[in-house]
Amino acid sequence: MNLSRSTAVALAAIAMTGPFLSTAGPAAAQSASAWNCTSLSGSSDSTSDKGGRDVWAECHKGNGWVRAYFRAYKETLELEDHHGSDPNSVVAYLTVAGVGTARFEGAGLRDRSYDEGKAVSVKVCTSDSSTKVCHTQSGGRT
Repeated sequence: MNLSRSTAVALAAIAMTGPFLSTAGPAAAQSASAWNCTSLSGSSDSTSDKGGRDVWAECHKGNGWVRAYFRAYKETLELEDHHGSDPNSVVAYLTVAGVGTARFEGAGLRDRSYDEGKAVSVKVCTSDSSTKVCHTQSGGRT
């Protein structure tokens, strides 16, 4: 098979860059997978609200982390953001059975009010971007 010199050069260039192109996907996946969420989240009986259960979801990557923490006593949701250059990029969702889901952005404490005995879950996300990492944790109770 006879190829023109320009075609042969182009094919050689593609062959040389192929390995670099094929590693772009796994590198991006490795970055997202470097977040550890599941082992750091949970729920526990509230020490101050009889019958209530606190629930929190958090993700860590290196020294950075984000957390959404629902406390049954006084029914507060605290968002913490120690990730990246914007300390208010954390996004969280609080779902209360029979009430629905509320969305919150940025670090801080939010006072909420619900009837007692409702199931609660929280979802925390590192941002609102298409590359965000999120984790949901259930097991809470108002």
